[in-house]
Amino acid sequence: MCVFEVLARRSKRGLIAVSALTLVLGGAACNRTPSDLREWRASDHDQADNPAQEGQVDGSNGLASLGIDEVTLVAWRENCAKCHGSLGAGDGPQGPMTHARDLSDGTWQAATTDESIATTIRQGRGMMPGFKLPDNTVSALVRLVRLFDVRRRSANTEQQQ
Repeated sequence: MCVFEVLARRSKRGLIAVSALTLVLGGAACNRTPSDLREWRASDHDQADNPAQEGQVDGSNGLASLGIDEVTLVAWRENCAKCHGSLGAGDGPQGPMTHARDLSDGTWQAATTDESIATTIRQGRGMMPGFKLPDNTVSALVRLVRLFDVRRRSANTEQQQ
Protein backbone atom coordinates (compact mmCIF):
# COMPACT_ATOMS: atom_id res chain seq x y z
CA MET A 1 0.00 0.00 0.00
CA CYS A 2 1.44 3.39 -0.96
CA VAL A 3 1.81 6.36 1.39
CA PHE A 4 -1.03 8.21 -0.31
CA GLU A 5 -3.46 5.36 0.28
CA VAL A 6 -2.48 5.16 3.95
CA LEU A 7 -3.02 8.90 4.45
CA ALA A 8 -6.29 8.83 2.55
CA ARG A 9 -7.65 5.95 4.63
CA ARG A 10 -6.76 7.51 7.99
CA SER A 11 -8.85 10.62 7.62
CA LYS A 12 -10.49 13.16 5.42
CA ARG A 13 -7.74 15.52 6.47
CA GLY A 14 -5.18 13.09 5.01
CA LEU A 15 -7.14 12.92 1.77
CA ILE A 16 -7.21 16.69 1.55
CA ALA A 17 -3.46 16.83 2.23
CA VAL A 18 -2.76 14.27 -0.48
CA SER A 19 -4.92 16.18 -2.96
CA ALA A 20 -3.26 19.49 -2.13
CA LEU A 21 0.22 17.96 -2.37
CA THR A 22 -0.62 16.45 -5.75
CA LEU A 23 -1.87 19.78 -7.06
CA VAL A 24 1.19 21.67 -5.82
CA LEU A 25 3.69 19.16 -7.16
CA GLY A 26 1.84 18.72 -10.45
CA GLY A 27 1.45 22.47 -10.95
CA ALA A 28 5.10 23.17 -10.23
CA ALA A 29 6.22 20.58 -12.76
CA CYS A 30 3.89 21.84 -15.49
CA ASN A 31 4.62 25.55 -15.16
CA ARG A 32 8.31 25.42 -15.93
CA THR A 33 9.19 26.27 -19.52
CA PRO A 34 12.35 24.66 -20.83
CA SER A 35 14.93 27.28 -21.75
CA ASP A 36 15.59 25.68 -25.16
CA LEU A 37 11.94 25.32 -26.21
CA ARG A 38 11.20 26.50 -29.74
CA GLU A 39 8.85 25.51 -32.52
CA TRP A 40 9.80 22.25 -34.24
CA ARG A 41 11.00 22.50 -37.84
CA ALA A 42 11.24 19.71 -40.37
CA SER A 43 14.99 20.26 -40.57
CA ASP A 44 15.24 19.12 -36.93
CA HIS A 45 14.26 15.58 -37.91
CA ASP A 46 16.86 12.84 -38.45
CA GLN A 47 19.88 14.99 -37.82
CA ALA A 48 23.18 13.15 -37.87
CA ASP A 49 26.82 14.16 -37.88
CA ASN A 50 26.69 13.94 -41.66
CA PRO A 51 23.23 15.05 -42.89
CA ALA A 52 23.93 13.63 -46.35
CA GLN A 53 23.70 10.16 -44.82
CA GLU A 54 20.18 10.80 -43.55
CA GLY A 55 18.46 11.52 -46.89
CA GLN A 56 17.34 14.99 -45.92
CA VAL A 57 14.46 16.58 -47.81
CA ASP A 58 16.09 20.00 -47.71
CA GLY A 59 17.39 19.67 -51.25
CA SER A 60 20.48 17.62 -50.53
CA ASN A 61 18.74 14.56 -51.98
CA GLY A 62 17.65 16.35 -55.17
CA LEU A 63 13.89 16.17 -54.59
CA ALA A 64 13.55 19.89 -53.92
CA SER A 65 15.20 20.63 -57.26
CA LEU A 66 12.47 18.51 -58.90
CA GLY A 67 9.69 20.52 -57.26
CA ILE A 68 8.92 17.90 -54.63
CA ASP A 69 8.83 19.49 -51.22
CA GLU A 70 8.02 18.13 -47.77
CA VAL A 71 4.32 18.94 -48.23
CA THR A 72 4.29 16.62 -51.24
CA LEU A 73 6.03 13.85 -49.33
CA VAL A 74 3.60 14.19 -46.44
CA ALA A 75 0.66 14.13 -48.87
CA TRP A 76 2.08 10.94 -50.41
CA ARG A 77 2.71 9.32 -47.04
CA GLU A 78 -0.73 10.23 -45.63
CA ASN A 79 -2.89 9.61 -48.71
CA CYS A 80 -1.10 7.26 -51.08
CA ALA A 81 1.55 5.08 -49.42
CA LYS A 82 -1.01 3.04 -47.49
CA CYS A 83 -1.99 1.38 -50.75
CA HIS A 84 0.77 2.18 -53.26
CA GLY A 85 3.68 1.69 -50.84
CA SER A 86 6.58 4.01 -50.16
CA LEU A 87 8.02 3.60 -53.68
CA GLY A 88 4.74 3.22 -55.57
CA ALA A 89 4.99 -0.52 -56.22
CA GLY A 90 1.46 -1.20 -54.95
CA ASP A 91 2.88 -2.98 -51.92
CA GLY A 92 1.50 -0.78 -49.14
CA PRO A 93 -0.29 -2.42 -46.20
CA GLN A 94 -3.68 -1.97 -47.91
CA GLY A 95 -2.36 -2.48 -51.45
CA PRO A 96 -3.43 -6.09 -51.99
CA MET A 97 -6.91 -5.44 -50.58
CA THR A 98 -7.47 -2.39 -52.80
CA HIS A 99 -5.69 -3.82 -55.85
CA ALA A 100 -3.42 -0.76 -55.89
CA ARG A 101 -1.68 -0.09 -59.17
CA ASP A 102 2.07 -0.60 -59.37
CA LEU A 103 3.09 2.95 -60.26
CA SER A 104 6.67 1.83 -60.90
CA ASP A 105 5.60 -0.32 -63.85
CA GLY A 106 7.36 1.06 -66.92
CA THR A 107 4.62 -0.06 -69.30
CA TRP A 108 1.96 1.79 -67.30
CA GLN A 109 4.22 4.84 -66.98
CA ALA A 110 4.69 4.98 -70.76
CA ALA A 111 0.97 4.55 -71.45
CA THR A 112 -0.42 7.19 -69.08
CA THR A 113 -0.28 10.97 -69.22
CA ASP A 114 0.44 13.45 -66.48
CA GLU A 115 -3.10 14.81 -66.90
CA SER A 116 -4.54 11.32 -66.37
CA ILE A 117 -2.53 10.87 -63.17
CA ALA A 118 -3.65 14.29 -61.89
CA THR A 119 -7.29 13.50 -62.69
CA THR A 120 -7.06 10.20 -60.84
CA ILE A 121 -5.56 11.93 -57.80
CA ARG A 122 -8.37 14.50 -57.80
CA GLN A 123 -11.32 12.25 -58.70
CA GLY A 124 -10.19 8.80 -57.65
CA ARG A 125 -10.54 5.50 -59.53
CA GLY A 126 -11.85 2.11 -58.46
CA MET A 127 -11.36 1.78 -54.70
CA MET A 128 -9.14 4.88 -54.61
CA PRO A 129 -10.97 7.97 -53.36
CA GLY A 130 -10.39 11.40 -54.84
CA PHE A 131 -8.28 13.83 -52.83
CA LYS A 132 -9.02 17.52 -52.39
CA LEU A 133 -5.46 18.83 -52.64
CA PRO A 134 -4.11 22.15 -53.92
CA ASP A 135 -3.12 22.17 -57.59
CA ASN A 136 0.58 22.63 -56.80
CA THR A 137 0.51 19.56 -54.51
CA VAL A 138 -1.24 17.48 -57.19
CA SER A 139 1.36 18.59 -59.76
CA ALA A 140 4.17 17.68 -57.39
CA LEU A 141 2.56 14.27 -56.71
CA VAL A 142 2.46 13.66 -60.47
CA ARG A 143 6.20 14.43 -60.64
CA LEU A 144 6.77 12.06 -57.71
CA VAL A 145 4.79 9.28 -59.42
CA ARG A 146 6.94 9.78 -62.52
CA LEU A 147 10.06 9.28 -60.38
CA PHE A 148 8.80 5.81 -59.42
CA ASP A 149 9.22 4.61 -63.03
CA VAL A 150 11.46 1.56 -62.73
CA ARG A 151 13.00 2.31 -66.14
CA ARG A 152 14.03 5.77 -64.94
CA ARG A 153 15.50 4.38 -61.72
CA SER A 154 17.52 1.74 -63.56
CA ALA A 155 18.78 4.34 -66.05
CA ASN A 156 19.88 6.61 -63.19
CA THR A 157 21.65 3.70 -61.49
CA GLU A 158 23.51 2.86 -64.70
CA GLN A 159 24.57 6.50 -65.16
CA GLN A 160 25.96 6.64 -61.61
CA GLN A 161 28.12 3.55 -62.18
